[in-house]
Amino acid sequence: MSDSTSFTKRLLTLSKARLFESKYTKTFTTLVILTAVICIILEAVIVHSHVKIHSRLMNEGLIVDSETATNSEIQATIVMYGNSTLPSPEIALELRRLKNENIFFILLSLFQFILGLDAIVRQSVIQLMSHTLIQIVAVIFAAIQIGGTIRKNNDIETKLPPPIDPEVDWNFGLALRNEIALVSLMAIFVFVYIYLCWKLYKQFGWNNYKKIGADINLQKRYRIAQIFLLNLKLDAFFQFVLCVFYTVVMTQEKYHTLLGVTDRKFIAYIIHIVLTVLLIPGLLFARYGVITENKKVMIAFMVTQVIMCLDFILVLVDSAGDWVFWNLAVCLAIALSITTLVFSGIVSRNFGKGLKPFMQRLFESDENKTTDTVMLKPGKEWLIDDEEDTPTADNA
Repeated sequence: MSDSTSFTKRLLTLSKARLFESKYTKTFTTLVILTAVICIILEAVIVHSHVKIHSRLMNEGLIVDSETATNSEIQATIVMYGNSTLPSPEIALELRRLKNENIFFILLSLFQFILGLDAIVRQSVIQLMSHTLIQIVAVIFAAIQIGGTIRKNNDIETKLPPPIDPEVDWNFGLALRNEIALVSLMAIFVFVYIYLCWKLYKQFGWNNYKKIGADINLQKRYRIAQIFLLNLKLDAFFQFVLCVFYTVVMTQEKYHTLLGVTDRKFIAYIIHIVLTVLLIPGLLFARYGVITENKKVMIAFMVTQVIMCLDFILVLVDSAGDWVFWNLAVCLAIALSITTLVFSGIVSRNFGKGLKPFMQRLFESDENKTTDTVMLKPGKEWLIDDEEDTPTADNA
């Protein structure tokens, strides 16, 4: 059997054992799956509702999407309604922004699904707490969405004439109902997540204590390394999604045609594309560097993070406006770059201090050790099953 096949088999066996290790891991796993399914379905309905309203307004000629419309379409709308009644192009822009926020929320739900299950499999307390914190932030974001939908509905009702067809309406009733349902369910789930996080904190903390030992300094270095690895995962989602989104925006605004016209924007466009392509490989490179304790790799990664942070600052300067969601997203990307850079330096200073074997045994169990030596007995507290310390017939 090849090494890759053996590793895959061991990984699947260990993942199953840890996901179903206790009633709390089972409940958390079920809740993560349920949350992802519900959020994706409801957000998909909301996106469809917003896109449908946008299409109806476009078909009625009440709005002109400046991003896709031709000059002849804009002139036709002016002729039909006159300059005095032509609605502001901000309505089409804000509807697109709502759609983009919903798409981001769907991607965030998928990321939370992977992050939550990965936290259980790796038994990472820090990652588990981060998952719960992001879930709380997601509830706040979903609540803000409701306010945004209500404002857009009021804008359309007050700034646009009523539809000619009496069976057509511009209201966001369907989207609003689903947004309220989403916030309500997610708020309930958050309290369950907090409770499970506390229970799993005690369980995983004990498991990690058995793995690392009683050395307080080693435990501290291990926690710092785990925070750094978590930072890489957050970068892989938030920074990459932001980079791809802004690349699309720059392409739509034809930055690639600005060579010889506005060289600064063209160069920024090329640099941003290169950084976007290299982002994920760079994060994987950094993970390799911290696991193998390779300082040269970490220094190279730190240089790329400085460049990435400068790129996000330029993005913020170039695109800052009244879209609060976008401004916060770029600021978050800058903050992640800074924290990743800081923890890169900290973990590099801890190289050669005894942490390397524990970082390389992330999926450490052997075929006969997939339960991590922790067994939950009915009606009793967690007990240690020190099978590795118990003499067997083979070594007696």
